[in-house]
Amino acid sequence: MLSTIHWVRVLVAGLAAEVGVILVLLATIAIYRKLLAPGRPETDTGTTLGERIGYYVAPAAGFVTTGAAAYWTVRGLETAIVANAVAVGVVSVVFTLPFLLSAKPEHRLMYGVAFALRLAAAYLAGVLAAMDGR
Repeated sequence: MLSTIHWVRVLVAGLAAEVGVILVLLATIAIYRKLLAPGRPETDTGTTLGERIGYYVAPAAGFVTTGAAAYWTVRGLETAIVANAVAVGVVSVVFTLPFLLSAKPEHRLMYGVAFALRLAAAYLAGVLAAMDGR
């Protein structure tokens, strides 16, 4: 089964999923600072803002970016579609593990939720791609 995994695509897609989450978080912080809280001093929107936005936005962003990356990965494949898509989910979780290790204890449950969402998105992308190919 491992020989049917397109590892280069999977690794690129897993990395792209994580980069996508970071871009979404940066865009969300920028939008908040410019549109929703333009007059607040920097101290009000420092790391606590990033933590709050990361806590609430990152799991959903990870679901979307991992699903999209997994779907991209399996385009054109005829076999092992779901396996390749799930491999993207696993790789995206592996890329995120260092953040879990440095997270506050009260944030670790949300990382578990985010990891489950990434894996679910990858699986769903694989199933949808397999259905498209029929």
